[in-house]
Amino acid sequence: MQAIIQSKFQCKVSWSKCYRSRCRVLSLIDGNLSDHYARVWDYGHELMRSNPGSTVRISVNINPDQTTTFHRIYVCFKAIKDGWKIGCRRVIGLDGCFLKGQCKGELLTAIGRDANNQIYPIAWAVVEVENKVNWTWFLELVSEDPSLDAGRGLCVISDQHKGLVEATKDIPAHVEHKQCARHIYANFRKVYSGIQFINMFWAAAKSTTEDDFKINMDRIKTLSEGAYDHLMAREPHTWCRAFFSSGLACESVENGIAECFNAVIVDARKNPLLAMLEEIRLYMMERFYNLREEAQKLEGDVCEAALLKMEEFAEDIRTWYAVPSGVNSYEIRNGFQSYGVDLEHHYCSCRLWDIAGIPCVHAHVAILYTNQDPKEFISTWLSKSNYMATYQSNILPVNGSNLWEETGYTKPLPPTARRMPGRPSVKRRRHLSEHEDKVLNFLAN
Repeated sequence: MQAIIQSKFQCKVSWSKCYRSRCRVLSLIDGNLSDHYARVWDYGHELMRSNPGSTVRISVNINPDQTTTFHRIYVCFKAIKDGWKIGCRRVIGLDGCFLKGQCKGELLTAIGRDANNQIYPIAWAVVEVENKVNWTWFLELVSEDPSLDAGRGLCVISDQHKGLVEATKDIPAHVEHKQCARHIYANFRKVYSGIQFINMFWAAAKSTTEDDFKINMDRIKTLSEGAYDHLMAREPHTWCRAFFSSGLACESVENGIAECFNAVIVDARKNPLLAMLEEIRLYMMERFYNLREEAQKLEGDVCEAALLKMEEFAEDIRTWYAVPSGVNSYEIRNGFQSYGVDLEHHYCSCRLWDIAGIPCVHAHVAILYTNQDPKEFISTWLSKSNYMATYQSNILPVNGSNLWEETGYTKPLPPTARRMPGRPSVKRRRHLSEHEDKVLNFLAN
């Protein structure tokens, strides 16, 4: 601003004056902070009026003087619920991120995966702090919205935040719970570092059979018994592929897709409450339209991400050969290694085909041996029809604040500021191991 004023008006102004002017302009654009929280009930009413069937939950705290203070808000649009039920895999990633505006808080998100393995935000909520109480409240609402037989056949992926870990313990036993392997590794790296531990950990995490997992863990134990005990205490059945259930068409061992959404809305998180929620809504509304247009341009019956993943699985296909055993039954060999493949039931003894829904290298060899197209053996969860069905609904337009109907609820005040020590950071402070990983990846390439 100083440079622009200097070049346009030949006038020097101080940094503090530019800062105060900027703050005043932003307050005029976004409105005063108290105005945002005072109209939160009106905003929720407008969302449900314009998008019937949507879920908006608002909670306030009642003060001794009978005034109310904003507590939390939850939003889930009907179009998003319908799209997830029809076309998305039954995998939900949970994550939370800090708000960076004038009034602090946290944004909780539930992120799904569409047929093309892209982010599919299902619901989001603004809370005062990320703890067990708020996570439990959020999970209860999420489980009610995209209902699926009381959670049967559902998988939830989370990080290792204490409040979230405690809340996921209340998840019914028939809901599969995974922990993000990258967060497990980040904590493991703080104690046990080195390229050997890196390779051994990810080899163990990506093992698709229990025998392979035991072999990889024994290698870690040979190198360091402390490292072995550290990992075994972190519930390996939640972060190793060998223990994942089949039929979900998702082999991912990390929750990075949820953090992708946090990066998309990083600028929106600097805005006041209603401005931020509106930016998220507009982003989702435009995203639905754009992806629906892209889906219509797809060629073939399978999404591009699945085809790329299948090529990745079949990278060393030339080293394997098939030995027929019976009708649609083959033994795939490579030296002393061998796996059984049943094309009729879409099964391979390595279990990667069951977990990912995409033919592994062994299945790929068997399919080519029979002169068939491997694309026909990819799970229907990753089909073009599912992709188009996911985005067939629309998030309907919402009127501006000048047309919002006033509700009879008491206008809540902004929550009490929780100022943290030091200067507020814009970007998350990364652990040293994350920087080292970038250097190692650069040297490897």
